[in-house]
Amino acid sequence: MISLGIDIGGTGCKCVAFDHTGVQLAMSYEEYPLAAGMVNLPPLVLAASVFRVIRDCAARLANKEDIAVVTVSSFGESFVAIDEAGSPVDDILMYFGNAESAAFDALVSRVGEETFMRICRILPDASYSLAKMLYTLQKTPVWKFLFIASYICYRLTGKCMTDVSLACRTLLYDVEQGCWSQELLKAAGISESQLPEVVQPGTLLGGLLPGMARELGLPEGVQVVIGTHDQIVNALGAGVAAIGDAVDTSGTCECITPLYPAIPETLDFQRNNFACVPYLEGRGYVTYAYNISAGSVVRWCRDALAYHLKEDGRSVYAVLNETAPSEPTSLMVLPFLQGMGGTPDVDPNATGLIAGLTTQTRLPDIYRAILEGVTFEMRYNMEKLSGGNVAINRLLACGGGVRSPVWLQIKADILGCEIIPVRQEETGAMGSAILGLSAVLGESPLKLAEGFWRYAEPVRPNPEHQAVYDRRYQLYKQLRAFYKEI
Repeated sequence: MISLGIDIGGTGCKCVAFDHTGVQLAMSYEEYPLAAGMVNLPPLVLAASVFRVIRDCAARLANKEDIAVVTVSSFGESFVAIDEAGSPVDDILMYFGNAESAAFDALVSRVGEETFMRICRILPDASYSLAKMLYTLQKTPVWKFLFIASYICYRLTGKCMTDVSLACRTLLYDVEQGCWSQELLKAAGISESQLPEVVQPGTLLGGLLPGMARELGLPEGVQVVIGTHDQIVNALGAGVAAIGDAVDTSGTCECITPLYPAIPETLDFQRNNFACVPYLEGRGYVTYAYNISAGSVVRWCRDALAYHLKEDGRSVYAVLNETAPSEPTSLMVLPFLQGMGGTPDVDPNATGLIAGLTTQTRLPDIYRAILEGVTFEMRYNMEKLSGGNVAINRLLACGGGVRSPVWLQIKADILGCEIIPVRQEETGAMGSAILGLSAVLGESPLKLAEGFWRYAEPVRPNPEHQAVYDRRYQLYKQLRAFYKEI
């Protein structure tokens, strides 16, 4: 039995095929073909890219007749607005943008921040779906707002459904009651009929529409499953299963997703911009502690400072990792090249800083200092999480950062815990595939996932480095606080 896991990101999408034992059989990835400088994403471009990777991945399989299920997961906050004929009425406003408007500001002022935080368990912000919905409704009537995975599933099956985790990114979902909030819908002037039905992640939607099966080159009878928010399937694919587990994903954005038992009693958690999202099988809640600039700062170092190191057959990162100092640096980096975005602070006007430069400073020192600064920011997040009684006992690592042994050791030393690298690179798509298999087999996704998880040797803190970083972290916090005030 083969399961296709779809992982839809902000710049591209992928389809990965797994068998029931967790062996990866094929993969296809496509970056969205957008013109330079284009920010919004046309829905038909998104759908065409997703359908191409499904078709291409299936074509790479020697036994594609064994494909049983397709599961779709995606990024959150964004949606496709459609009319009654199912046609998009506007482009997708991406998750990394916002739709600040007088209408949204007036709504938050009228309803109150605390009401939003009490119901939705997130701090109201224009980056969430609601602000974008109000912006869209000012321009055109809308029949349905379908979130990204929901829209693709609608195209595949004709059904309008979303999972809980994507609903949680809208500012309209009552997390504790487990339904759309009638109070907030009424205040926003949005009808529940304009939103998809909310179901649990991994819900079986039914078979492919006949025309879609032919277009995608898939066997008749292939089932479609609604996946979840990309961070949830990533946590599932990495091995987050018990309270205290967390996954640290290092990519363009670095995100730590911990599993904790209950919603904190006070709203301080939300005031720090942390969410409360139900996890799989009622095992608790997850939140997202993230820095949108993390991977971008490392990439800036590569492209702006180290491009000349490029060699045939070797990446710049490989050269930087080899030449980076083995000891903590005397530099201090504030990694906010794209503003202070994510948690616990949002300040789009913040900028980055490299302090401590001398004539002795060399490029490898700057590279290591950037990795240190990015990791100090995640330690700052973990410190804030602990105030909401969110403890991290086991930290799994995945994403591009896992390829850097230097960064893994820095993480262990600064965060003060064992780092367990995940061997499977496609954890998000694998999490989607696991949800699909569990749906068609009628098994627990977390139990089924145990056969998929594979890890490299843990990276443990170096006590000497840890002591140095503990002292320097106090300096980082002081510099961060001072810099935030100017």
